[in-house]
This record gives sequence, C-alpha cells and structure tokens, in this order.
Amino acid sequence: MAKKKAPAKTRKAAAVKKKATRKKVAARKAAAKNPSAKKPAVKKVPKKLPKGAAKPAKKKGVRRATMTTGIRTKKAGKKMGRSRIPTDAPLAVVFQNDLDAQEAFAFLGIHTIRELEEFPPDELVMRLTSPAKQTVGRIRKILAMNNRCLSDDEAFALEFQERLALKLR
Repeated sequence: MAKKKAPAKTRKAAAVKKKATRKKVAARKAAAKNPSAKKPAVKKVPKKLPKGAAKPAKKKGVRRATMTTGIRTKKAGKKMGRSRIPTDAPLAVVFQNDLDAQEAFAFLGIHTIRELEEFPPDELVMRLTSPAKQTVGRIRKILAMNNRCLSDDEAFALEFQERLALKLR
C-alpha cells in the first residue's frame, strides 16, 4: 500500500518549525563559543501577594551567615604559619647569640617565649628606656643643684634652680 501524503499546509508548517529550531540551536552554539556576546535581558516581574497572605518560605540551599551563627569577618590575607619554636622554650636558648637581648630579658624578668609574647613592642621599649630616662633626669637635677649643666641644657638648670628656691622658702 502506498503512504498517504500529508496536506500541503501541514508540510509547510513543519518546515517553518524546523527552520526556527535550527536558528535557536545555531544561536546557542554561537553564544557558547563567544562568551562575550550579550544575552538578551529578561525582566522578572515580581508577583504581588494579597494583603492578608503570608510570605512564602525561602527555599533551602546554601547556608548563609545569620544572626544566630554570627557574622563572619574577613580573615587576614597572609598568616605566619606553624611556629618553629615551642611556647615554653627558654629565651636564653633562642637568643643565645644576642647578648643585648639576653640582658634586656634578664632586666625585665622574662624567661620564656610565652612571657615575651604577652608584651606589645611599644611597652617593651618603654620598660627598657624608662630607667635610663629617670637616671638622666637625676643627673640633670644634681648638676643643676651644683650650678652645672649638660651641653645645651642650661634652660633646664635655671628653671630647676628657681623651682628649688621656691620650695625652700
């Protein structure tokens, strides 16, 4: 038996559909090859809910930082890595070649890395230099009481003598 031919109108419609699908497939392939090509923007229109309706529940997905889990802060870019010295190591061993550092640690009464790491650098400088500053101050006062002064320090000596004279009156 011979097959019946489809009417001409349906054949034309099928040919038009095939061309349209071929164009869509070609456009997709071109977009895949050329990522810089812009895709047509599709506007999403938000659906308006009636006044009394409750908001739909959010879909479960990627866990986000919330108030209950705490806000995550950015981590520092570079870390120091694993320590090469134990925290209870004696400073005399770590700084065995630096005699000035050993003297400073003896003066401060620090014996281990753990004790040393508790201090900020500015506080260490202040603790090491304050006795020297106090000593220089005492030297300046004793010289001023004996009518003497250090180089370029005559103004301090005269001022100190005036204050001393006011206290003795």
